Amino acid sequence: MEKNGVSYKNYVHFIIGVFVLVLGLYFAVNYLLFSALCLTFTMVYWWITQPVPLYLTALLPILVGPMSGVISDTELAQAYGNKMIFLFLGGFILAIGIEKQKLHRYFAELIIDKIGNTPFKIMLGFVLTTAFLSMWISNTATALMMLPMALAVNQSIPRFREKKRFTIALLLSIAYAANIGGIATLIGTPPNVQMAGIMAESYDYTIQFFDWFIFAFPLMLSLLLVLVSVLYFLFLRKIHFEVSIPKHKKLNSAQKRVLSVFSIVVFLWVFAQPIQSIFDLKFSDTAVAILGAFLLFIVPENKKQHKALLVWEDLKRMPWGILFLFGGGLALAKILSNAEAIAYGVSILTSYTGVAVFLLFLIIFFLVVFSTELMSNLALVSLVIPLMAEFAMVNDLPVFGIVAGIAISSSCAFMLPVATPPNAIVFGANVIPVSTMMKVGFVLNIFSVLLITLGVYLFSI
Repeated sequence: MEKNGVSYKNYVHFIIGVFVLVLGLYFAVNYLLFSALCLTFTMVYWWITQPVPLYLTALLPILVGPMSGVISDTELAQAYGNKMIFLFLGGFILAIGIEKQKLHRYFAELIIDKIGNTPFKIMLGFVLTTAFLSMWISNTATALMMLPMALAVNQSIPRFREKKRFTIALLLSIAYAANIGGIATLIGTPPNVQMAGIMAESYDYTIQFFDWFIFAFPLMLSLLLVLVSVLYFLFLRKIHFEVSIPKHKKLNSAQKRVLSVFSIVVFLWVFAQPIQSIFDLKFSDTAVAILGAFLLFIVPENKKQHKALLVWEDLKRMPWGILFLFGGGLALAKILSNAEAIAYGVSILTSYTGVAVFLLFLIIFFLVVFSTELMSNLALVSLVIPLMAEFAMVNDLPVFGIVAGIAISSSCAFMLPVATPPNAIVFGANVIPVSTMMKVGFVLNIFSVLLITLGVYLFSI
């Protein structure tokens, strides 16, 4: 039953969370660790059960953190105002500019036109386009952009016995490529930004955009190869047809200018270190992202009109709640650190240091991949990264390899519609059975664990 549109289960989940919070506040004076764990439990529990929106749960540290003494107002300000949050803010604004001028559609049509129009080639075109866009735009926005195109292509295909198999493969390719593509860049997916923020804030360990790209891009290509192979083997081997796709139009003036701004931002991200050395400048990836945002509000669409590429009203579509999630995750990591929960966890894990490094990586990434099917990847990264980073430092293990592997693993959720927004978006087309997504997703999860483990191990030795 529901009352006023709210499930009674939501009330139960909410009351359980509040009870644990009050319990933590009661014992906060003498048991700081217990209080921190109570807050952590409530946040994770509410992130899973969602009696209140995810973004509101992320603000709990502001509400109860200072009262319990687990975090100060200054530390809260540092968490919710972290530079990595503004890096993603700049990335969001760039994404809105690209979407507004329909630049993503141009590249989608271009790639499909160049690659071909057979079942496998169409799927490959969508995979490459989706993965490329997801490197720079949120995987949610990418999936939303690509789904209508996939459905349009599907409608142009004549009815035949195995058409549904092709449709399922095409829609799954969009969801999975959106998840995979984002791992290649530091701004491509929220867990990457969250991980970099935690490492910079808590451990003074800065991960540069280019360093991440060198590590993650080959891994992304490997995962895409597995994705294409699995979908072809399971769905497309015996399907043969050709479809006519409309010829793509040339770039208009506004699209060219958005592309120029985007190119400048990517150039500065990739070549930041040599530019800073040559010109004796100091700037961060965050500053570059904000520069790109400024340019979109300044550069006009064309010579005749003075209307800028973006106006403030365009930001109504900005997913502001994601920024709250970042801040809440960083605050939670600081809370666990202040209460020495991380040090306690490291002392437990130390007993497993005798396990071979490759096997240790395999166990860690396996647990992360299958855990992220059931809970927010941001919440998972916020909990696991501080613990494993400290564990790696104490035991002289490759810190970057472990935290990077965890961030990438948290994006590899392929089994359930609720695991990631792209999964939910394509599932909403009412074509893919849950059982099919679970079977295909399970296979991809296993391959992901093996590839991430192998990649991190080879990178670290």
